[in-house]
Amino acid sequence: MSKIIIQLMGGLVQDVFIKGTGKLESAIVVDEDVEGPDPEDITSVKIKRPGLGNMTYEACIHTEGISRLKKGCDVDLIVNKYLKG
Repeated sequence: MSKIIIQLMGGLVQDVFIKGTGKLESAIVVDEDVEGPDPEDITSVKIKRPGLGNMTYEACIHTEGISRLKKGCDVDLIVNKYLKG
């Protein structure tokens, strides 16, 4: 099973990753904007950085289902226009 990971910072997509192989079943959204949410909605991990000291990386994480883009919908039309240049 594969997952798409979408990294957000300040409401903007910073990076998009794919993890695993096989059918895509969900997308994991990693939002680095941790100002405002309830503390229980924040996931933290300590990272060891040799020579730089340790740091704590925090993000709000949730999973979204993946939907097929419907032909002729607004997003389909605008993406097709973008792809045509």
